[in-house]
Amino acid sequence: MIRRLKNRLESKGELTIDSDPGTTVGLAVLFIILTLMLVRDIRHILWSAPNQIAITGIPNRLGAALALVYSIFFFFRWPNRLVKIGCALLAAHSSLGLALTYLRISPTTRPTLAFAGSIVMQISLVTFLIAIADWFRMVVRWAPPPRGEREDR
Repeated sequence: MIRRLKNRLESKGELTIDSDPGTTVGLAVLFIILTLMLVRDIRHILWSAPNQIAITGIPNRLGAALALVYSIFFFFRWPNRLVKIGCALLAAHSSLGLALTYLRISPTTRPTLAFAGSIVMQISLVTFLIAIADWFRMVVRWAPPPRGEREDR
């Protein structure tokens, strides 16, 4: 029974990745991190009221400003259209958060703006996930086994 299963698995071929291992592992880790961020944001919208859009704390403001600069940089430099869309949405989310840190808005509009900002961030995450999945679809393929190893029954 085990021998037959082993022969069946061997006859299907092997997995081939047309990229270097560092890029492949890095994008796989990035895919997992972005998926967890998306699940966290969706969970936050479903089970709690998003009411904070302003960015508090100097390290958080510096991080948001850095994310804004990098997303604008990648928007103009990256050739993939999905990555450009994701970068534009990430820049919009970061700039909205930074602007609302220094602007005074009424407490009644904060939840609406926080909800809109969260939706923009989720769409950005989804576009990045689609771009990574598309990259994996292009570089990962099944290679058939060599002719000598194939068992035709």
